[in-house]
Amino acid sequence: MGHILESAVTVMALACCTVFAQNGKGTPMQGKFCGAEKHSDILLDFDKTRARTSPKAAIVSTDNGFTVSFSRAGDSVQILAPRTGWDVSAYVAVGLDLVNLGSKAVTLIGSLDGSALVNSFIHIPAGKSDTMIINLLRNTVDDERRTLFKGMRGLPGGHIWHWARLNTEKIKMITLGDLDGVSKGQTIRIKAIRGLGRYTPPADPKAFFPFVDRFGQFKHGTWSGKIRDIEGLKQKLTIEADDLKQNPGPKCRNKYGAWLEGPRLKATGHFRTEKHRGKWWLVDPDGYLFWSHGITGVHARSSTRRNGRESYFAKLPKAFLEKGNIGFARANLFAKYGKDWQAITDDLAHTRLKSWGMNTIANWSDMEICHLQKTPYVVAIHYGAWNEAADKVRQDPELLRKYLRERLDMERGKTSEDPWCIGYFIDNELRFNKVMNPDKYFKIVSQEMKRVAPNKLYLGSRFHGHDKPYGGQTNAIAAAVKYVDVIGINRYRFSPSDLKMYRDTDLPIIIGEFHFGALDRGMIHPGLRGVANQAQRAYAYEHYLTAALKHPNIVGTHWFQYREQNITGRGDGENYQIGFVDICDTPYQTIIDAARRIGNRMYEMRMGLK
Repeated sequence: MGHILESAVTVMALACCTVFAQNGKGTPMQGKFCGAEKHSDILLDFDKTRARTSPKAAIVSTDNGFTVSFSRAGDSVQILAPRTGWDVSAYVAVGLDLVNLGSKAVTLIGSLDGSALVNSFIHIPAGKSDTMIINLLRNTVDDERRTLFKGMRGLPGGHIWHWARLNTEKIKMITLGDLDGVSKGQTIRIKAIRGLGRYTPPADPKAFFPFVDRFGQFKHGTWSGKIRDIEGLKQKLTIEADDLKQNPGPKCRNKYGAWLEGPRLKATGHFRTEKHRGKWWLVDPDGYLFWSHGITGVHARSSTRRNGRESYFAKLPKAFLEKGNIGFARANLFAKYGKDWQAITDDLAHTRLKSWGMNTIANWSDMEICHLQKTPYVVAIHYGAWNEAADKVRQDPELLRKYLRERLDMERGKTSEDPWCIGYFIDNELRFNKVMNPDKYFKIVSQEMKRVAPNKLYLGSRFHGHDKPYGGQTNAIAAAVKYVDVIGINRYRFSPSDLKMYRDTDLPIIIGEFHFGALDRGMIHPGLRGVANQAQRAYAYEHYLTAALKHPNIVGTHWFQYREQNITGRGDGENYQIGFVDICDTPYQTIIDAARRIGNRMYEMRMGLK
């Protein structure tokens, strides 16, 4: 797959930061990321300055520029800053200009000060050049920005909020290494390290507001695919209809999306698990091998707060205002598909997923869409409230059993007997220091679920924590493996290959959430794992799925999420560039093509045939 950086276009000041890379022939090319003023400073020019390094098995040479060779999987090099460190506090990101000197593609991961959270990914074809962009994450914000922008995690001017702690005034080292052995035997050249973008609030706030246009897009930017008018919105409909017709979905699949060319095992009328030829699988109701390639949040419930932020918006869709919120996504769907947009887009979601090579509607999705029985789905089970009261319920065995029983009884005779239902995720990303004894918790949940839905898979509570497998919650995972059918984990990394089974246990694993985002399409926060642009986003997706398909325990991956978040944030401020379609319902074609490539051959890859 070739890497093409799109030509930069003229944008208003404070809208996009232009990042310069080189193509394989040395011609200057431009990519961009939104939300910050144009700027680029050389922090280290390897052709002029001798770099201090600490190789971690990688071989470093300065005979032909600064080169790094990866003789083994996982080799890396640490590039050390001057004694005083690099002060990057005035920038939005750090860029590494790289050249692949080898005969095969390289896939690399880079980080600042060894952080598992402040890192990035890059895939470079043989003989090509590109720039790895590592976004600078901040968990504090200056007073001026806090006053101007409320309820958003990413802020105009280059502020990217994250819980990671990074001392941007004194970066000590940058680590660059091979990911999953892809770069083994290859050599790269590092040209320079640069500080990118100015970390500064708008110089003229009066001119900056409003910064959201009538479609819910960033007003002060131009990018490929931006919607300008209703006609443009409807043109996208025609373009996608042709694309879907040309790409109806993978061949040799049954109605559930299982593998018709693979072995047929015992059929039970429901989804189940089985270990086959050394690898775990899901087995569909008809007995065919099934690997869950899915996406979360298949719905149109995307709103953002208006109250107290009226100055943010150029024009409000009055028919889609509710309780102080704005539904740009629903307004755009109405404008695009007409008054029957709900029924049309519910059905379209199934068509899209099949075309994209997917076969699962994952967590947080609209059950009305699931109940159309065209795509297998999972159910998210929650009870009580998303507040302190819910924690109290989980600390009391009798309350837990009471509330959980009431909630699960609502599924009796519905999803509990539906062959299209794979299973249940119960609770989400729990902090087990606020839960009763984990063994007792998982036992009660398992008992209550199997009482109502004995034929459905208990998919766990979706462990989280992204610097250690299972969030380092050893007591909880030790308990979970006794009761769950499949271990659910939300794994926001660039690869799931480091997931290991707890001690001597052997169970299937399902990835409940992961994603990658970029800042080149009018959004100002890349999500929990950021890359340089849409091409790298697609590379990262393909790499993640390839690693998951090789893992003997992983039986599926679910991307978070179907539709882009609002640029002004959802209820908790998330405003991430993480959709397969944007706020105007326009598909992100590059990552969709990557999903199709995986979806068309995932069963052969899982069996080791490709």
